[in-house]
Amino acid sequence: MTYFSLFSILPSDACRIKWSLLTFPFLACFTLTVGCYQDSPSPEPQKALDLLILLLDDRDTLVRRNAVEALGKIGDLKSKPMLLGKLDDPEPLVREAAARSLGWLSGLDPETRSRLTMLLQDDDTSVRQAASQALNRN
Repeated sequence: MTYFSLFSILPSDACRIKWSLLTFPFLACFTLTVGCYQDSPSPEPQKALDLLILLLDDRDTLVRRNAVEALGKIGDLKSKPMLLGKLDDPEPLVREAAARSLGWLSGLDPETRSRLTMLLQDDDTSVRQAASQALNRN
């Protein structure tokens, strides 16, 4: 009975060394990646909402804008008062995101329509466009 090995078909010791030097790092990385894969637990929705609400008052404009957009995409009507408050933010990016997010919520009440209508007079073009789109969406 003959013993067959992958290394026996390689022509020389130099090739065997190169082969092992190339395959070992790949196999090690593959094993570590597959072995470490683990599903992360899904966050509790209320904790996520609470965190986003805290981020609405962050110093960084982009953080506030992203928090506003995330609240709008989640679509929880409890976030409507916070989004209405961000329509008065000094930064146009945040006002635009707030208008867009309010448009994503289902059904605009008269107060929200009134606030979005006032944004049609905003100095920033992107804020006016977002307000217009939000009003037309609902």
